[in-house]
Amino acid sequence: MSAKHIYVPLITPLDEHSHVCEASVRRLLHSSGPFVDGYIPCLTSGEGWRLGKRDWQRMLELTLAHAQDKTVIAGIERATTAEVIEYARLAQNLGAQAVMFTSPFASGTSQQDMIDHYRAVHDATSLDIFIYNESALSGNEKSFDTLLAIAQLPRVIGIKDSPSQPRVQSEIERLRNEGLDYFIGWEMLLARELESDGNVVSLANLEPALCRLAIGARQTMVGGLVATLNDQFELAADDWYAHVKKELKARGIISTDRVFAEEVMA
Repeated sequence: MSAKHIYVPLITPLDEHSHVCEASVRRLLHSSGPFVDGYIPCLTSGEGWRLGKRDWQRMLELTLAHAQDKTVIAGIERATTAEVIEYARLAQNLGAQAVMFTSPFASGTSQQDMIDHYRAVHDATSLDIFIYNESALSGNEKSFDTLLAIAQLPRVIGIKDSPSQPRVQSEIERLRNEGLDYFIGWEMLLARELESDGNVVSLANLEPALCRLAIGARQTMVGGLVATLNDQFELAADDWYAHVKKELKARGIISTDRVFAEEVMA
């Protein structure tokens, strides 16, 4: 497996006119740069499902422009396979190293449909792929067997795992044995019992050094501090990204704590 990594699922900073703010993106990446290995713009912490194509492209372009030598994985949160392919091709043309995306947004999507979804995107680009396993946004969740099947695709190399039911270490080892780097996706699991290849959590926007420390398992003091900050910054709230933005603005890292007012899928 590869070395342990931290990837920041970036919030999307906005200026007073609700446009993506380049100065804020630059400061945000600069503040975390010494501690992390890369960035994932336009994922859920970045309100990715609300971004229209113009804002999505702008956020990815700015991340690429200011990431320096860090890896940039384009988050894609679109409802259909055709849309994900469209955005993945755009990410490839813009210079992203990989993409991360979830299942189609449809309650009741079959497990075979999820496998076919990942295969179609895989075959449509030459980018590496990270699975985003979750259920809150897409309305469905991949079974463990489905994750193993998706892992068989040659360029599927990692997973941000935010399961609704706790994962056990033996499952993680099976995924890793299939060639996936396993990234913890929930703050409350950092520094606890699970061994992983790193983490992809919203807290890294605020405390990247702590998230670096929290890669290791069974660190009681680190885990306790993460739990305290999880409560302080309300990272379990439905609008956790708004609370992250509020704190980043208070620290002078981003210019405003504006969030996108409504979902824009165009």
